[in-house]
Formats: sequence, C-alpha cells, structure tokens
Amino acid sequence: FLLPLVVVVMVKHSDSRTHSLRYFRLGISDPGHGVPEFISVGYVDSQPITTYDSVTRQKEPRAPWMAENLAPDHWERYTQLLRGWQQTFKVELKRLQRHYNHSGSHTYQRMIGCELLEDGSTTGFLQYAYDGQDFLIFNKDSLSWLAVDNVAHTVKRAWEANQHELRYQKNWLEKECIAWLKRFLEYGNDTLQRTEPPLVRVNRKETFPGVTTLFCKAYSFYPPEIYMTWMKNGEEIVQEMDYGDILPSGDGTYQTWASVELDPKSSNLYSCHVEHCGVHMVLQVPQESETIPLVMKAVSGSIILVIMLAGVGVLVWRRRPREQNGAMYLPTPDR
Repeated sequence: FLLPLVVVVMVKHSDSRTHSLRYFRLGISDPGHGVPEFISVGYVDSQPITTYDSVTRQKEPRAPWMAENLAPDHWERYTQLLRGWQQTFKVELKRLQRHYNHSGSHTYQRMIGCELLEDGSTTGFLQYAYDGQDFLIFNKDSLSWLAVDNVAHTVKRAWEANQHELRYQKNWLEKECIAWLKRFLEYGNDTLQRTEPPLVRVNRKETFPGVTTLFCKAYSFYPPEIYMTWMKNGEEIVQEMDYGDILPSGDGTYQTWASVELDPKSSNLYSCHVEHCGVHMVLQVPQESETIPLVMKAVSGSIILVIMLAGVGVLVWRRRPREQNGAMYLPTPDR
C-alpha cells in the first residue's frame, strides 16, 4: 500500500544571515590539578577562532583562516593584553569572594560581543556572571550597568564613575566589534557563509512497554540554527514534545532531534516540521512504517528532497511565503 507522502515546502534561499562575534573569559578560583585558572575563547557564530589560557599563556588561532590572515605581531599584542586580563580576573574574583564570604572554587565570567543582523542592523552586549549567575549587564545606550544584587551594586557604582571607560565600551561594541566581525567573515567566508542542509529521518521506537515515541532527527546541517516542531492533526504540540541539544557532529556540521509520544489507540496524523536557512520541510509520519530515509541535495540554488518509500523515489515540492508557522527555535550551546 502507499504510505502518506512527505511534503517538502520550499522557499527561496537568501544569502543574508545573522552573524556574531563573541569573546568568553572565565576565571576559576582553586581550579584543581590540570585546570587553567583563566580561559579566553573567541567565536564567530558557532566556530571557535581564538584561545588563550593561563597554562599556555599564549593567544592562538583555532581556525586556519585566522592563522593565515593575521600577522604574528597581532597574536603577540593580544597575548600581552590577555595576560593582563588574567591578572585582573584573579584580583576581581578574590574581591567578590570576600564580599560574598565565599571560599573554595568559584567562577567569574565575562562575555562581550556583537551581532550583524540580516537587515544590516547591529547589536552589542557585555555582561558578567558569578558562579554561573548574572552579575552585571551593560546598557550601552544609557551608559550604565544593571546590577542583580547588593555586591553587584557596589561594583556598579565604581564602574559608572569612570565615564571614559563606559564610552570606550560603547564605541567598541558599536564600531570596533562590528569591524572585526566583518573582517573575520571575509577571512572565513568559505567556512562561515556556507549552508549545508540537514539530512532528516523520522522513526518510531517503543521506549517503554506500551509507549511508542516518534523521533525526528536532523543531521549534517550548518549553520546550527534550526527550527523543529511536531504537529498533531495540523496543530502544534509544544507541551508534548521533548528536544535534544544541538550538538557538533565532529565534521563542522551539527545534529539534533525532537520527539513526541504516540497515542497508539488514536488515528491522529503526526508531522515533523523542520526549517533551516529558509527551507521548510514537513514530514508526515506513516502509520505502519518504522523509518523514512531522507536525502536532501542542493540543485541550482534550490533544495530538493528525495524520499525513498518502499524502494520507490517520490519527489514532492511546492513554494510558500517565508513564514515560520510557530516553529520552535533551538538555540546553540554557545549562545
């Protein structure tokens, strides 16, 4: 018998995409054997581009195109700056521990960066955390810090007294950060601007006696931002779904999954919706089939999904306006 068709809804692909540059710094008190007391990592989108830690005491490239395009004096200059940050973090973390009356191992974090959005607008952000909780958040428009507790308020008053530093941070977020981001996007264009559409598979599995779970799995996609949702009889069922993290596959691409428990006594029609870089797929679940293998290929700038059903290839596609139909966005680990 014929299985229900998997319908692929296509939209025109656009090269415009949101990109980000982020730098994370982490200080650890009493880190333990073999653990650096200070670490700094830079990312463009989800790709690590630079690293520094208190063991190597050197800022080093993590992407080949960074090493190829930046001269040795760049790495030496920023190595010296990060050695200064290492000492600053050590002093500030000890001060916070005194304020909180803490001893033992604690963490102090800083995240700074910017985004270049699809429409050409930009954003910038700078914030600190203590033991993984928000501590201070910079508002570049009002040149002020948002403090979350009394200890943070003490730091806030001291930092806001230095207006020159506040204006410097605002300028870095709005201008210098964006300039660096654009430069890095040019350096790593082949890697960062590429699009690899997901391979998608739907299968059913008996997870507990009498309980069948439907899994929608997406593999080998880049960039990591992806929309996935399950629908039952055309209605989204977010409260009934479970999600996996978006994880690196080890080859520069990503993978994730979404699942929902199937009511074996009902005749409900379930469908998995996947959207990636403007391409929207709707996978209707056959009532009896265990798996639906899917292979997606790029042809002349469009995406074609080839579905193998019982040894017969079926190709179904149509176009629709760019809408998201309430699909849920799964964030990346590092944002």
